[in-house]
Amino acid sequence: MKVLVLDLVHGGEVLARAYAERGDDVTAVDVYRTSPAELRDGLDSMGIRVLEEAPAERFDLGVAPIHCPDRFFGASVCAERMTHHQAVGELSSFPFPVVEVTGAHGKTSTCQLMARMLADRGKRVLLLNSGGLSMVGAGGVRVLREKVSIAPPTILDISQGRYEADVGVFEVSLGGTGADVSVITTIGDDYAIAGGTRRAFDGKVQMIRSARGTVVFPEEERWLWEPHIPSGKTMTFGPGGGVQLDIRDLSLGRPARLHIKAKGDTASAELRGGYLAPAYRTAFGAAAAAALSMGVTVEDIASALGSFEGANGRGEVTVEGENVLVRDRNPGVSASSIEWNLECLDAYGCRDIGVAIEPVSLRVCEKLDLLAVRSAVEEHPAVTGLYILPPGGGCEGFTAIGSIDEVKERHEVMLWCTKEGYI
Repeated sequence: MKVLVLDLVHGGEVLARAYAERGDDVTAVDVYRTSPAELRDGLDSMGIRVLEEAPAERFDLGVAPIHCPDRFFGASVCAERMTHHQAVGELSSFPFPVVEVTGAHGKTSTCQLMARMLADRGKRVLLLNSGGLSMVGAGGVRVLREKVSIAPPTILDISQGRYEADVGVFEVSLGGTGADVSVITTIGDDYAIAGGTRRAFDGKVQMIRSARGTVVFPEEERWLWEPHIPSGKTMTFGPGGGVQLDIRDLSLGRPARLHIKAKGDTASAELRGGYLAPAYRTAFGAAAAAALSMGVTVEDIASALGSFEGANGRGEVTVEGENVLVRDRNPGVSASSIEWNLECLDAYGCRDIGVAIEPVSLRVCEKLDLLAVRSAVEEHPAVTGLYILPPGGGCEGFTAIGSIDEVKERHEVMLWCTKEGYI
């Protein structure tokens, strides 16, 4: 079969190798022209033709990421087209059940919570999220790889390894490849992808259509997802859903109280104070619903949530004397994530909040919409200072500072957001 694979930035080389290894005639296109020579040479050594644009030829199959604009197919003619997600679904297999998690917010935390809930029941969990690839068990977490992409071809790469696990929990960007449990945390604002020619919905609905088992989603989005579910097996969370959560007694830096209700059972837990509990409401609900569909009891779910310490780099809370530092450090920092954190701080009744933005590089700074950040912050009267750290430079509406130490004691609460560059 003659196969055309687009995009070597988001895992296309993994797919190209897989097709070549099964004997296909493969052409790989570096549509962004940024792949290193070593990668191109490696593909060439396998007999894979590497080009910078799609040739004017006929192919049996064309494969591209869901977020890749169709214009990159150029003058090529493909008898069939599929996304990277769909290709991975056809090429990969695992000897254990797999949970996939996608959504606009809460993917990483949902995966982390799911892994903990299953590990507490004696399962060996192969966990893929934006924090890396790990093996989670009753004895703790063993990191296998750091800085791993959550693009779908990573799942194909993992499937080719020999991991002794009982279940896989995988975070996937923009959709799913076909799993035993498929989780959508939320559609969010259904942002544009593929150069504005598609929406995030088009990626996430792939997960629904390819699901092999239970589909988990917010009850408030039932109208959106239910028409596309092939199996009819669903589990929802949120008001009116199969899993309902209530977080009470909020006091920043101190434990809160969680009440959970599902399938007629109820349980409670004390949540730790080292993170913004309201920020995890979606992740708590999604993880609980997915775990419930896999046989975890409500009591065990509550116990796991009670021992949860928060995801690294996401709403970490540190009390320093009379001041509180809230730390958000991850690739997903954006105007919407900052606004979400501010809404959570509003729920705590905070009245004097400083916000400091820190891009890790000039390239990352260019990807952070500072005008949107400023607009989001202006919607919250409790924010009394807006700052930017190097290399952000001077930006209208922001006060430039050299270090967080200059301002963190000026406010009762300091929200320090670092936009990292790895995705």
